[in-house]
Amino acid sequence: MYHKILLITILFTTLIFAREEFSSERFLGIEAGYGSVQSRNVIGVPSSTNGIEFGFRIGAQNEEWRTTISGGKFNQDNQNYFRGMISFDRFIWTNLYKTDNIIFKPYIGGHIGWVKYVDSKASVEDSGYIYGGEVGLAWNVLREVDFDLGYRYSISNLNKVDDIGTIVFAVNYLY
Repeated sequence: MYHKILLITILFTTLIFAREEFSSERFLGIEAGYGSVQSRNVIGVPSSTNGIEFGFRIGAQNEEWRTTISGGKFNQDNQNYFRGMISFDRFIWTNLYKTDNIIFKPYIGGHIGWVKYVDSKASVEDSGYIYGGEVGLAWNVLREVDFDLGYRYSISNLNKVDDIGTIVFAVNYLY
């Protein structure tokens, strides 16, 4: 219960302090990725499950910062997880990678969120928080569309899940 209250407090504080970003470009997007979940079975033996992850995102960005609220679902080999998180990314070296029509924006950032893990084969269900870092490249090809390719690494406090690593490709509609 304490963790949920903490996450809600962080979310509302972020929204209050991000007023400048919300006056900038807002976006709505979808993401797909290839992830690896490092988990432990009932007797504690580590295992790795790889598979496809799908999700959604909504956020705001300006020339220096991006704040994103996202959710995603992973389902592979009777292991499922759903995550919801908030990410903070800092665009770096944006002035070095501009052309006439395309703007490349490398970024580095962090995230915090909540994850629910279900292993239907072992009848295990758990939920808790995740946190981690991310790095990638966003590029604005059209005026209203951003593409995003990045890597996200998350650590959890769940008993059965150690970490989650995902390569993510996203398409964002800017409005």
